[in-house]
Amino acid sequence: MRPMTREEVRGAIVNLDPAAKKVRLPARFDDVRWHRIDYLDWRDPRAPTHAYLVTEADGRARGVLLRQAPNASAHGSRAVMCDLCRFARRFNEVSLFTAQRPSRDKRERLDATGLLLCTDLDCTAKVHGRPVREAFDRPVDEIIATRREGLRSRTTAFVRSVAEPRAAGLDRQDTL
Repeated sequence: MRPMTREEVRGAIVNLDPAAKKVRLPARFDDVRWHRIDYLDWRDPRAPTHAYLVTEADGRARGVLLRQAPNASAHGSRAVMCDLCRFARRFNEVSLFTAQRPSRDKRERLDATGLLLCTDLDCTAKVHGRPVREAFDRPVDEIIATRREGLRSRTTAFVRSVAEPRAAGLDRQDTL
């Protein structure tokens, strides 16, 4: 990912409520190793259920404000898959995050889309992790490159889906 300025990242959030204060960047912003990440993500220190996700799409920075839903209590230790990194984790390590779609029409302000995301926002670390390799598997570098490309494309697709207005008359079943 290319390096971004503070102003560029703040201006990239497409679904920020106009009444909200400015975007609080992560404390580690100046230490970000841009060449090693596929997207920038962080939690708002003053609102722990709020998270931000910024990526490069269409040649510019684009990002969304996410709100974490409370984890429902689950029985047993079932696994849930993160929609971005596609790693299966325990049910309490993956949460539903929703992003409100931007709208000028007050009747549509509750329109949101969501995804299951690693609760600790560490998808990049998982994707860069060294895979267990069998004799006939592809080389490790190729596996990691494929994972990174998938993570980038899914992140960009999600950010675009939030940023683009929905066509009138579509209901949930039409979009699936």
